[in-house]
Amino acid sequence: MTGTSEAAGEIRFHFRLRPLAEVAHWDGRLHWFGLTDGWYRIEVDGHKLFHHGEAHSPVDYYVVRLWEDVQELFPALLEPVPADLADRMTSDQKAWYGRDLEGVDEALDWYSGHLMNTSYLPGVLSVLWWRSVDGDRDTITVDWRHSRAGAWVCAEPGRGRATVSTEAFLRAVEEFDRELIDAMGRRIAEVEAGGVAADVELDLEQLRQEHQLRARSLATAMRRVPATDWTAVREGVARIFGTR
Repeated sequence: MTGTSEAAGEIRFHFRLRPLAEVAHWDGRLHWFGLTDGWYRIEVDGHKLFHHGEAHSPVDYYVVRLWEDVQELFPALLEPVPADLADRMTSDQKAWYGRDLEGVDEALDWYSGHLMNTSYLPGVLSVLWWRSVDGDRDTITVDWRHSRAGAWVCAEPGRGRATVSTEAFLRAVEEFDRELIDAMGRRIAEVEAGGVAADVELDLEQLRQEHQLRARSLATAMRRVPATDWTAVREGVARIFGTR
């Protein structure tokens, strides 16, 4: 259960699967991951994250990659950031990784747990998520920065930040999960009905089993409990930012 929030922002994970006949085969083979070939973007508080160019075209990639990356943020994302550390949550990674220091591994691991994996996209993109709880105000903030225009990155400006209620964020994640699992269920039925060429290698039994596992993965991810050593994190942050 989350608290109430004054944050007015909304968040939505948008995606569309490529028609089955147009899905690229991997060396003549298809599997669950490959069948999620499509387009996606995130819209948060009016900003479009993960789009390209003036036409705001969504990312053309495997939708499951975004789905996995969101789940990878748990449990770090659901653990509120203490107020004394909140001002250090920034997408400027140079401040965090710019120096080779001892005794900061715990702090770096903690910070890295809030970064979304975007290494598969062209350009340098940092997308950082964290939760803040202040009385009845319970929010998720996303902070982004990209290196240049034209890459598969985010909405203008090159750096931005948006905040939504934790309740709205969790609802959006659950909707994304349900919609993707439902869409893939329909896709598997299409495959079973003969929607894939006979010369394409595809293990239907394995595909069904993986679908069942994928359908449970969000619940599993949200049950993970962090084991943050706040003393070690604070000591590392103090060394990184030169406050001790």
